Amino acid sequence: MRQADYYLSRFHHFAELENDMLCRSKWIQTLVLAFWLLSPSWLNADEPPTPGKQVEQHLVSTALPSERFGYLLFLPKDYGKDHRKWPVMMFLHGSGERGDDLKLVKVHGPPKLVEERADFPFIVVSPQCPKDQWWPGDVQQQLLAELLDDVLTRFNADPQRVSLTGLSMGGFGSWTLAARYPSRFAAVVPICGGGDPDDAAQLKNIPIWVFHGAKDVGVPLKLSEDMVSAIQKVGGTPKLTVYPDAGHDSWTETYKDEALYEWLLTQRCESPAPLPTANPNMAFARVGNVSLNLGRPEDKNSFSAKVYLSTSPEYATALRERIEPQREQLAAAIFAWVNSQTADQLAGKAGRERTRIAARELCERIVFAGRPDIAFEIAFDLYFVRHNGKLKLEAK
Repeated sequence: MRQADYYLSRFHHFAELENDMLCRSKWIQTLVLAFWLLSPSWLNADEPPTPGKQVEQHLVSTALPSERFGYLLFLPKDYGKDHRKWPVMMFLHGSGERGDDLKLVKVHGPPKLVEERADFPFIVVSPQCPKDQWWPGDVQQQLLAELLDDVLTRFNADPQRVSLTGLSMGGFGSWTLAARYPSRFAAVVPICGGGDPDDAAQLKNIPIWVFHGAKDVGVPLKLSEDMVSAIQKVGGTPKLTVYPDAGHDSWTETYKDEALYEWLLTQRCESPAPLPTANPNMAFARVGNVSLNLGRPEDKNSFSAKVYLSTSPEYATALRERIEPQREQLAAAIFAWVNSQTADQLAGKAGRERTRIAARELCERIVFAGRPDIAFEIAFDLYFVRHNGKLKLEAK
């Protein structure tokens, strides 16, 4: 077990943050209603993107159509005045801004900045993580990639100048997303987050500027230092800025520094990955949530996971239909299996893999009667283990 798994003892503390129309006949009303229902607009009455303004938008995922993914979109005030392609910035917020109220996303970072700065020279995409979800989770990573694909396809975006940044939980999400799609990003700016040092080889060729507060007790500085050190060992040249007097809030100082944006504007990915960034062969079926205490209450051991099945789109509908009648039974069986384990058996990459294998075996037995006819894997959108009250966090 890596020592870093024990450092986030207080991270959980941050987590608990058209008219009636003038139709004169029933026939016309019915026709209008039919067109409205068949249009994607019934899912979101989003304000059209407008240069110089940040607006609320929603994306319906192809991987998980039941999810309505909210995000803020900002276009620079000069967008559309000529044929230039604009750099793109994706911002991932912290755990306190999760939910379904997009106004929360504006409290920190670039989405706060652009409310007062119409000339900010980036297309800014600021998604919102659902309540109790986790940016580095398998499902959220796919949804982020889908969103990025959508923005790069619909707008005059420069695929060579796509930057990624995030704070706290968003810092963890930035490390993970960059490691999954290293050929997509021209630069990455993780703030007071952490990642998996085993991802160093994937990250070594990306310009990375890391920020952290020396007095951060929620997400300790060592998590950023470990990532920087691991990347340096494989030949990368990440930058690390440490604020000696800052605690967890190292983002306020970072995002008001004009030198950061000047640096980002000079970064380019010479050979960006072709679209789609997201895996077009990925779809999900939800199993359910597993959350329980482990062992003696005085040990303060607990486990929490959100379990999905991943498959290819052509099998997704059939898999969801197959899962539905057995969803509660399967979730209960996974719950019982987890309850038979210790915190040490569940923690870390090894524990996560043991849980994945066990969940798959239970799914094969309960859902497919031992003869699966649909290819699938187990996916976690959240996977946490607490041991003696301290959080053992999975970065991937």
